[in-house]
Amino acid sequence: MPNLSAFRPIFLFMPFVLAACANPVETRAASSYEFAELAAPRAAGIRLTVVITARTSAPEAILFEGGNWLTERPMAHSAVLVCHRDGLVMFDTGLGRQIDSQFEDMPLLLKPLLSYEVTSPVADQVDLDVFCPGRPLEIALSHMHWDHASAIEDFPDTPVFVPDSELASARQSGNGHGYLASQFDDPDIDWRGLDFTGSAYRNYPSSLDRFGDGSVVFVPMDGHSAGSMGLFVNMPDGQSWFFTGDTSWSLDGFTRPAHKNAIIRVIVDRDVAGVEQELQRVHALLEREPGLVVIPAHDFNAYPPEAIYPRVIEAVELRMPDEG
Repeated sequence: MPNLSAFRPIFLFMPFVLAACANPVETRAASSYEFAELAAPRAAGIRLTVVITARTSAPEAILFEGGNWLTERPMAHSAVLVCHRDGLVMFDTGLGRQIDSQFEDMPLLLKPLLSYEVTSPVADQVDLDVFCPGRPLEIALSHMHWDHASAIEDFPDTPVFVPDSELASARQSGNGHGYLASQFDDPDIDWRGLDFTGSAYRNYPSSLDRFGDGSVVFVPMDGHSAGSMGLFVNMPDGQSWFFTGDTSWSLDGFTRPAHKNAIIRVIVDRDVAGVEQELQRVHALLEREPGLVVIPAHDFNAYPPEAIYPRVIEAVELRMPDEG
């Protein structure tokens, strides 16, 4: 996502220009959706943390229409780690060890808009064998844009789950449309197709229950890219988390709801109408489930402090399968 702070003087006149380009999102009441009945998750326990790999910032008017051009918002590039009895899921990778060399392939005109300050890659911050001992790692991507797929090759021999449509779009785009080919061109990457063949879930028409117990559930999220998806993590204590990738860059995009800045969304969103449907869907979901924790990938203000690594959310003590 952009870091446009250096361009603040230019943007002082932009509200007047963009007012004519505004595209208000009409709300849809929760009652207009069909909600699938939810069964209680059957996982013995879940351990969850959000690992910040880099920081940036942007005027909030870039992040959502109606935001203030003079208010700076802290943003982050992060990975989500979910330790389940049957495996360890990394949802998005954040920025990896090779980000500086990868970024050299970014189109020249975009480089000033996409600056970042690396904190530390996941591979250098987290001992995965300590965080989730004995579980095999797998990576799942909300989508394959440069700031979500950078660290794939930091974890060799790790299966990478992504919808076929997203992988095809990334390969076709090369170093364009938000993708950087050097992040996913290793022929040894263990790609795994991900199909939403499961039943309706909440107000989503299809889903994929990764471990079959209702605790880690992927859903398709149209619009931002060819195969974007979100992740629900449902704790045994009843708390649910929804990681929404880049459908919105800010929680405000769902609560208002509101699109990204008019110019930015034309650049970064593949299908603006599809994004609008997802903004409406999540808005309605929050109306129905006000306790749901919704976390857009880059919105640092939406990260609960208790979930930011090295802090860890843990509902129930996890045990290895052979521990009974």
